[in-house]
Amino acid sequence: MNIGNCLIILLLAVLLNLAVYMVFRKYLYGKPDAGMKFLAVNISKDLVWLVISLMVIDKTRENFLFIVICFIAASILIYGSVIKLINKS
Repeated sequence: MNIGNCLIILLLAVLLNLAVYMVFRKYLYGKPDAGMKFLAVNISKDLVWLVISLMVIDKTRENFLFIVICFIAASILIYGSVIKLINKS
């Protein structure tokens, strides 16, 4: 596995998650159905991330496992943050 491709995938996941979180905080937080709107934005982000990731790496079992692990870790982090915010309000 090429380390450069791994870094691109990780950096892309971090940047996209930060962008979605900032959009949520600025435009969606505190509005009716904020959680559902966040899900729509986040699913769209995940699809874009997945397509770009699959274009960047070789199609091997190890690389696919790496993408799955990155997806699960990134999802846990962003969903945890958003759920804490929603529960505070």
